[in-house]
Amino acid sequence: RLKADRAEHGSGGAMRRLRWWVAAFALMCATRLRGVDAVQVVQRPLDAPAEAPRFANGKDVFGRDARCRTCHALLNTLNPRLVPALLKIKAKEARRASGGGADSRAVRYGLYEETIEAYVQSACTTQDLWHAKETRKQCERIMEEHEDDVASAYTRWIKKGAPEREDEGWSWNWEVCRKATNSCSEQLGMHALSEFDDDGSGAAERKYRSEPVPAPGTLDADGLLKVVAGSFYDVAVKDDTVDVLVYTSFPTQHMEGAFHRWIIQALVAVKALFAADPTGPTLSVAAVDAEFNDVPPPYGTGTTTPTLCVYPAGNKGWPRYISDVNDGQLTARDILFFVMNTASAGVAEKAKRLMETAAADALDRKPWERDEL
Repeated sequence: RLKADRAEHGSGGAMRRLRWWVAAFALMCATRLRGVDAVQVVQRPLDAPAEAPRFANGKDVFGRDARCRTCHALLNTLNPRLVPALLKIKAKEARRASGGGADSRAVRYGLYEETIEAYVQSACTTQDLWHAKETRKQCERIMEEHEDDVASAYTRWIKKGAPEREDEGWSWNWEVCRKATNSCSEQLGMHALSEFDDDGSGAAERKYRSEPVPAPGTLDADGLLKVVAGSFYDVAVKDDTVDVLVYTSFPTQHMEGAFHRWIIQALVAVKALFAADPTGPTLSVAAVDAEFNDVPPPYGTGTTTPTLCVYPAGNKGWPRYISDVNDGQLTARDILFFVMNTASAGVAEKAKRLMETAAADALDRKPWERDEL
């Protein structure tokens, strides 16, 4: 750039340099105003294709059909959640067994089965699978036919010593996608699952952006609990005793901001209603700005539109997504109804009570009709 500048003579070169500095200054101001300079992780390549290429026969670059691809997607979203949960139980049992005394000699049955069942039953409801219609259908079909077989694969993995690497005598691809569900051909099933990571979609090269992790309890500009990609697990998933309603937002990009301006008022109202009633459990209402945070898998890969999701206490492995966000035209009553049908028993009961006792103006306010933007 400097060499090019030295080669330029006269007012033309000076004007070009001036325009360059003005543009750079404007960009710097814009990024500071929206906080882009605070993003910690490199953004994924802008030219990365949204989806892996498909050929005329519906197969991808590896020769996988839709069912085989779905089985691999199922494992890629299920293993990051279920495997750590099972390893945690295994470590706890190892400590008990080494403690000495009668308890260390006792044989305990069914330690893993309940956890495996809970995660496997909800496998198709993670955002990666649920919002891709064809993938969701394939996933539901696989689980309808082979849910017990998939669960049995995880039980066999535990009995085999829970090997953490596929070169230690265990292949998830073979055990689940070939042996348990017959989703992939024998030829494809013989490969390690990791060999299918780079399918031409660009996902293997993507980085996940995250704003700096805020201090616990930090609120965003709208008064909701602030969550970023780097803190998503700690805020929404880690504490199994708290119900968390997460709003994945696109404050300026979706519907020119109208969606966000409308729905945020209902979310703030719901938070206030729960806070005003000290009896019973509470609901944590959090928001993640998806314009600056790429929530990593398995919680939000590929999110392109706003959504609401409840992570219920006691069952964080089964997040519940709202089926229709109605372009942001949701009242507090609508969101309470969603919570009533998706949260843990105590929070669901409280949501129902609030719908029956709260003031109508708080429950049914419709800013899109009153032009209260």
